[in-house]
Amino acid sequence: MLAGISRVVGERLTSANGTNTNRAMAELHESKSVAASDVHIIGSITFKGELTFDGKLSGGNITGRMLSLGSSATIDGDIECDALSIAGIVNGNVTVTGKCELHPSAQLNGNLNTSRLVMADGATLIGQVQIRPAGTGGIPLPPKK
Repeated sequence: MLAGISRVVGERLTSANGTNTNRAMAELHESKSVAASDVHIIGSITFKGELTFDGKLSGGNITGRMLSLGSSATIDGDIECDALSIAGIVNGNVTVTGKCELHPSAQLNGNLNTSRLVMADGATLIGQVQIRPAGTGGIPLPPKK
């Protein structure tokens, strides 16, 4: 189940249920979308607003603003977002412009580039980590081998 999916058609926004909304109004109320544990996506996801993802993603990347990965989530790909909370498994490089949280069940196998890191006892991170002040470019991390 993937709630809140929408697509842009010209200057109007068409929601999953077919309702047209003025683009300015849609941007005022950024969506909160959820992908449950029964979802398996092969490809990439790009979103605005917030996404809670508890399914599986392979063969692509996730790009967006606020991403929360539940304990059942398995991501085989890179992630780029403004804020990230991980309770599941990520196999790929992660770039977060703001805060990255790794919960006790989190497993991150890849490089992490963020401005703030909160890592709970029990979380696993295998890779290189670069923590730099927000707004600085920082040195790009080498690709995952």
